[in-house]
Amino acid sequence: MRKVYIDISMIMIGTKFTGIPRVVMELVKRIAKADDLELVFVEYNLSKDAFEIIDKDKFIEFCNHGKDQRRKMRTGRILAFEEIEKDSVFFDIDTVWKTRVRRSFLYPILKKNGVKIITHIYDIIPVSHPQFCAKDEILNFVDYFGATLDYADEIVVNSKATKDAIDDVCQTINHESKEIKVVPLGGDFTKKIYDENSVSDEVKKIVANGKYVLMVGTIEPRKNHRLILDAYDLGLDEGMQVVFAGFIGQGMDELTKRIENYKENNEKVWHLGNASDADIDYLYRHCFALTYPSYIEGFGLPIIESFARGVMVIAADTAINMEIGGDRAVYFKQDAAEELKDTINSLLKETDKQAELKKLIEGYEPPKWDDTALRMAEILKDK
Repeated sequence: MRKVYIDISMIMIGTKFTGIPRVVMELVKRIAKADDLELVFVEYNLSKDAFEIIDKDKFIEFCNHGKDQRRKMRTGRILAFEEIEKDSVFFDIDTVWKTRVRRSFLYPILKKNGVKIITHIYDIIPVSHPQFCAKDEILNFVDYFGATLDYADEIVVNSKATKDAIDDVCQTINHESKEIKVVPLGGDFTKKIYDENSVSDEVKKIVANGKYVLMVGTIEPRKNHRLILDAYDLGLDEGMQVVFAGFIGQGMDELTKRIENYKENNEKVWHLGNASDADIDYLYRHCFALTYPSYIEGFGLPIIESFARGVMVIAADTAINMEIGGDRAVYFKQDAAEELKDTINSLLKETDKQAELKKLIEGYEPPKWDDTALRMAEILKDK
């Protein structure tokens, strides 16, 4: 039985369980079923300057059913960093660069004690695109990323694009390349069919109002929502609406004001900051196309979520978008508003092209979380 330690400090204090926390929970509840693996969940305890062991069964129950009893998960059992035993695995899959335990401090201790370190890196945006990140996030991430390059035995990523980005950094700084394994994330979230009665009146109004392009996800600079508004201003045919579904992140005051100042705000240009899962699903299923102009992504899950619902995708021609979207999507040159406008308008007119894309999407099976977890478990078991 191989013991695997997982630091869930950020989940234990978190308030939102989307993005990386959602990934952690999907993986945990499946890997926990693997033979020959004993999972140990830990949280950093500031007063003891050590880890505290979290009740395994209660945390897995939380991952499975979402019933929040995190206060009752803390056991009071303290685990010093030096007590993590030889030949065990320390598996970092959460947003651990945000914790108080710097990996430049922790990893050398683990390495000295013969612990195998496996780090799951979702992206290296604070390194490759620091202009989209806060200064403290950049500094914290650089510490984590540097420690990973120096001490991790294996790195797991979700896309070839992220692997290539890490390899480029290693080459640039003349650092020895690491063993990097690509394990795509699951995307089979769409099995649930929501009752239409649970969809908000506002969302139903949008759908009844005519065709719209949709963008799903947090509104933040790297997502490039601005470009869709630029394309709208240049003129979208057939009264095309623009719908943004996602809460407002930091540094987006200018975009928020721009949306609010449209005379067509809440008529043709929409922002839904608190859309429910049912609302999001309904918006996906009824949109003309997902529009995805993001500058950089770790995986691009909305592309997969669109395909799984039979929805066309119009995406920027970035490496990650083209890796995930393949020949099923339509691409435009990154940051080219005129080309985005022309791409949307052309697709509106080209019914044959729409039929071709929908044929390619038909029967699409997204990567499965079970397969992701199985591959992760195999990596953890590997000697």
